[in-house]
Amino acid sequence: MMNISTAGIRSGALSAAEGGKTSSDRAPAMQAPAAVADDVVISTLAGRLSAASAATSATIRGYDHAALGAWVNGNATDILYPLDAEHKAAAARQVPQPNDAAAAKSAAAATAFVDRKGPNPFAGLSREQLSAISNDDSGTFTINERRAAFTQAYDEEQAWRTQVVAQAMQEYNTTGKMTNFFKSVLAHFNTLPQLEQSQYPANYASDLEDKIKLDFNYFNHAAGNGGPTPGSLADLLKNQDKKGLDLFDLLIR
Repeated sequence: MMNISTAGIRSGALSAAEGGKTSSDRAPAMQAPAAVADDVVISTLAGRLSAASAATSATIRGYDHAALGAWVNGNATDILYPLDAEHKAAAARQVPQPNDAAAAKSAAAATAFVDRKGPNPFAGLSREQLSAISNDDSGTFTINERRAAFTQAYDEEQAWRTQVVAQAMQEYNTTGKMTNFFKSVLAHFNTLPQLEQSQYPANYASDLEDKIKLDFNYFNHAAGNGGPTPGSLADLLKNQDKKGLDLFDLLIR
């Protein structure tokens, strides 16, 4: 099975972040934003997203796949600052630019979320919008807003992976194939923002396309609907009269 857990948003990154300097350390210490309201108003979000996207486009112009991936990884290091008192206080002092009322409320809501005192203010946004926020290093969005957007995308990615892996195991145990799994992974990959795609190998899509065309049967160890080859799982199961045995049962013996 393709190891999708090592691609895209780094699995376990949120819980494993222990170091790294946050971009809030570089931000001026200004007045704290107003207390979070129950109903966060983000009427200026479209304008903020536009400004952040424009700044990011200017920054990454001319980057190849490797350079873009490294830049996104650097953003993740900033976003996943250690949640100790010093770093949290520095992050909470950061304010969005410009610091209008709606942006300040959004920033305060993000800080409350990081402190586990409120919901994620960016739940419901598209992956493209979440990516634009989390990768904004222009100061349009605060580091806590970026962390909230990153967390939302991470949670959505993990939920999708859990579902698709369950479907993959059902397909494998039923047919010996993973062709539909590869199709699902490719379709999902094609919907991801460019910045998220940069976290995958450059040949990720073409490799999936090759696997789909091969339509490999892992039971028979043959492409398509070819019969079991000598030494294949299907051949071993047939010879040992253990047709109900699945891959994991066989491997642990």
